[in-house]
Amino acid sequence: MVIVATIGSPHGSWLLLLLFVLIGFPHALAQQVSPAPSSSASSRAPLPPSTTRSAIPGRATSIYNATVNAVALNDSIIARSRIDLNATQGAFFNFTLPPTAFSEDNRTVTVWTSVSLCSGPAIPPYNTSNTTLLESIDKTATQARRSTLASLWISDNELFQQPGPANASVLDSNNIGYAQGGWTSVEVDVQQSGDNSSETLWIGVWPPADSRNVTPGTYQFQIVASTRAKMESVDYTRRPTIDDTDQTHALISSFNYTTSSPPTLDAIVLPTFGSNSLADADYFNSSFCAIADAWSDVLNSNQPVSINRSDTRRRTEASMQDDTRRRFEVSGLDAGTNYTVWLVETTNLEQGSAQSVSTTLFPAIKMKTKRSDNCRLVYDVPFCPNVAYSIPVNPSVSTTTALSAVEEFVTPQYSNFSMMIDTFPCGDRDFGMYSYVQTCDKCKKSYQDWLCAVAMPRCTDPLEDPETQSRAIQDSTQLTGAPTGLNTKLLPYIVNRNGNGSSALTSRHDFIDKQLRPGFYGELLPCIYTCYFVERTCPPLIKWACPVWDVTTQRDYGTFADSGPEGIGAAKNGGSGKDGMRWGGYQRYIATDAFGNTYCNSMGVDFLLRESNAASSRCSSAVAILFGTSAIAVTTSLLITFAF
Repeated sequence: MVIVATIGSPHGSWLLLLLFVLIGFPHALAQQVSPAPSSSASSRAPLPPSTTRSAIPGRATSIYNATVNAVALNDSIIARSRIDLNATQGAFFNFTLPPTAFSEDNRTVTVWTSVSLCSGPAIPPYNTSNTTLLESIDKTATQARRSTLASLWISDNELFQQPGPANASVLDSNNIGYAQGGWTSVEVDVQQSGDNSSETLWIGVWPPADSRNVTPGTYQFQIVASTRAKMESVDYTRRPTIDDTDQTHALISSFNYTTSSPPTLDAIVLPTFGSNSLADADYFNSSFCAIADAWSDVLNSNQPVSINRSDTRRRTEASMQDDTRRRFEVSGLDAGTNYTVWLVETTNLEQGSAQSVSTTLFPAIKMKTKRSDNCRLVYDVPFCPNVAYSIPVNPSVSTTTALSAVEEFVTPQYSNFSMMIDTFPCGDRDFGMYSYVQTCDKCKKSYQDWLCAVAMPRCTDPLEDPETQSRAIQDSTQLTGAPTGLNTKLLPYIVNRNGNGSSALTSRHDFIDKQLRPGFYGELLPCIYTCYFVERTCPPLIKWACPVWDVTTQRDYGTFADSGPEGIGAAKNGGSGKDGMRWGGYQRYIATDAFGNTYCNSMGVDFLLRESNAASSRCSSAVAILFGTSAIAVTTSLLITFAF
């Protein structure tokens, strides 16, 4: 099953436009074919009956045989071709810039050329850290890595009209690209050689040099050259985030952006395994063509799955960047199933011109729906605006009834705290501000997030063996004050609740068991930083105190996967791994990684910490200063207010 983001109720128009660009335009608009300068044979006729898949009813884009005669590419128009894995000849194209592409002021024009593999054999990579292996195949690590990838070669010299590996010594190395993840792009600056002259680039696409004994097959690929912009690109710096799932739903959020120039974003959600998944995902996970074809298959399959999209400022209002995020609400998923999510951004470079729509693909993230129906995904909760996760609710209890019960518990506690904070002269310089950095509004928001985290437990599937599958302490008598060490196994902080056996604890509050009646469930504990943020932002006179990590904390709180042995800090637990792949990308304060593993319920404090502690060198000292010492005991009256 694959899910495709749609835009409200005339959602079809935008989606068709995007697929128009990703999968290819109809033959009349797509590409003209002309013989290569060295060939007299006509290549205008495409190869019948081969066609690409298209999500647009009644349309199919022809596949050109660029291994017989060179195909002339039109500016910003997608073309498709194919090449055998064991081919000894490449697929060749040319791209001509007419004299009008240049001007007296600008005799240099940049051409971006991108290739993405649609399908074909997946060549397993070499273990480039194995020096013995590299010696046995007589390759450097870079050579071994590139040998299993399809490649793109570009020549601006008419002497090399079929560029490829044979020309490697004379071609500019910057004009060669290797399709890591099924995609590559090359940027070439073309200089006009004389007044009123046209200039031509010659392009070659080659199969991997080393098939590693993989069964022979044929690659289908997509190619586009443009003077307008990089028409296909991959942005490795940003990715979506998974807020949470329940049995059949998921909530996905984009990166922050400013409302003055909002991007056009949509999501693609594919099963990670099985039918409609991305075949050989490791080899094709950055390929526009492969992902768009899987997307097309699902659009034509009439699966009962939908995605609604909207904008949200949840969690961004308290951050340093008061921005917006795009939110994707997915429904109709299968229970206990792994999914892979991509975001796609489209940019219209020329208003009214379908040829001028560029696309950017963001790295995939993983998620898994829950097996149990005792967890209910909730968001847009007025009294807990930063809640966007599953809470424990019996399937027979409506969401409205469940939230009403929670509100009856939360509202009076928050009101009492808010009235107490209002007695401080928070922003009045004449009466003495308690901080030049923090405000009473930030204090209230931090308390609200903490209160909601403990009043609305984050629900997940219960663990079969929490003693070995969870880092949380199931039995509080095990916490003696002795150091518990690092979470080297990267276990989540989950406590089983309401089980029939002795291994499960009761829910945090009576109203959960009496009114929400969730039955057996797992609670993903709040991150300890939700408590620290109250301490950080509120007036010292309230004497807010958080529990000590190795004494009582790990029964009621968790922490980030990369925190240190005392539950604080970041990048303290073994590093990020090669290329940041331990967490699925370079980041710190890991409450949720890119593989769908969630370690504690952050309520957005992970985002705030990443923003405020961007420089890694500041992390250790900042945490020690901000959170190293707890305040003295909370007064008796406040204990009543904060009880949980």
